[in-house]
Amino acid sequence: MPVYPKHPWSLIQKISFRFFFAFLILYTFPFPLTEVPYLSYWYSELWHKIAPWVGTQFLHLPPITIFTNGSGDTTYDYVLLLSYVTLAMLITIIWSLLDRRRKSYHMAYHWLRVLIRYYMAAMMFSYGFAKVFHLQMPFPYLSQLVQPFGDKSPMGLAWSYVGYSSWFSAFTGWSEVIAGAFLLFRRTTLLGAILCAFVTVNIVAINFCFDVPVKLFSSLLLLMSIFLMAPDVQRLLNVFLLNKPAEPRVYYSYLPKRWMRITAIVLKYLYIAYMLISHVENGKYGQARYGDKRPKPPLYGIYNTELLVRNNDTIPPLTTDTTRWRQVIIQFEKRAQVKLMNDSIMPYNFVVDTTLKTATVFSNTDTLHKVVLNYKTDSVYLTLSNDSLYYRFKKYDHNNFRLVNRGFRWVNEYPYNR
Repeated sequence: MPVYPKHPWSLIQKISFRFFFAFLILYTFPFPLTEVPYLSYWYSELWHKIAPWVGTQFLHLPPITIFTNGSGDTTYDYVLLLSYVTLAMLITIIWSLLDRRRKSYHMAYHWLRVLIRYYMAAMMFSYGFAKVFHLQMPFPYLSQLVQPFGDKSPMGLAWSYVGYSSWFSAFTGWSEVIAGAFLLFRRTTLLGAILCAFVTVNIVAINFCFDVPVKLFSSLLLLMSIFLMAPDVQRLLNVFLLNKPAEPRVYYSYLPKRWMRITAIVLKYLYIAYMLISHVENGKYGQARYGDKRPKPPLYGIYNTELLVRNNDTIPPLTTDTTRWRQVIIQFEKRAQVKLMNDSIMPYNFVVDTTLKTATVFSNTDTLHKVVLNYKTDSVYLTLSNDSLYYRFKKYDHNNFRLVNRGFRWVNEYPYNR
């Protein structure tokens, strides 16, 4: 295997490399050292101080108090990205002044590509296995089945679309996993980068078109795929557009000693084994804890109100009544959602004691005022009552929903589009 090349780079190439090297290190750090205790926490806490300061001092924004959460498109995330870009530009200027006589960065460029390959693979594995195990986008919850279609958010619509079919979720997940797996090997990097580009451009389109707040991160994953494809652009153009022969890719040796190469191979396969085992274990744990195989809580189901008696008065089902429960949806442990007469849905803590046959109900915003209700249940009815309140509900079989019972048909004489 030939030794790595040493031909000189142009000024534009050197400046571009310095910028992308600085930016990508800033963005991906502390990977691959994410398992080092407290390192990720320290790094994020550092930027939790820097980015808000940049926002108030230079952008004149209100104080930033919301950081990256389920949303990766917070004000903090935009300011953080701007901070990365600005700092990378500053590093590029200083680096270019101090190291202006260097002819090229072949060695550093190689290891930067290795870092991005493994970072992309880790992200593809993380998101991919979450879909394979039907965790990221689960089947619509009971509360979503009773939600008016027009009240769904664009993101909720996309989540329900993918989550409806565990097979389709697994298909999209395996697409990500396989694309990421190809990045782990130097000779299949181009194929992996192309597959990642196809996968991530679809993710970017969904995020932008359905208002999914991961637009920044998915766009950067797409750019990283393009970054990995960049050295082979001319070869791809020759094959697909210009009808010219493409020269084979030359692979160089960047580890001159045999013990280095053996150590690298051992570490490589240990890391691959670690990723596979950890993601499979986490997937199975997630399925059993909160996924498709999670245990159902006591009183699981959808219950429609048939009768409400309050202080010995029967309360009629008026749509103007903002306190009367229309439905109770119980789908998670110690949680319930109540659909009111105006179709709004309110979350409640709903703690069931199966020994005492009681349910303690209270709001997240008012944990001091708890209502204890006695319950009775059979295969059809559920009653909740105390000294001043009596509710009788009839259980609704969620398998009656068309979305649940339609299933798959090989033969369709007519489109079943409802």
